[in-house]
Amino acid sequence: MRTATVRDLRNHYSSLLSWISAGEEIVITQRGKPIARLIPEKPAEPEKVSWADSPAVKRDRTGEKMLTAQESLDLIHEAASKW
Repeated sequence: MRTATVRDLRNHYSSLLSWISAGEEIVITQRGKPIARLIPEKPAEPEKVSWADSPAVKRDRTGEKMLTAQESLDLIHEAASKW
């Protein structure tokens, strides 16, 4: 934990900001007494995705035709020649 005065905060803001971005906690003092604390922001947790609710999973596939192995192979070869 680092300590800085109000004057340091005003005159050397970019230095203090680099300390905070490095994970340091800074106590701001005025006339030798602590008046504030600057702490780094915790990173936001990534949102969890429920793939079970995905439209692609819920899609009704009962009327769709299943490709045979040969049809799948032909489709792959046809697509490969285009690249």
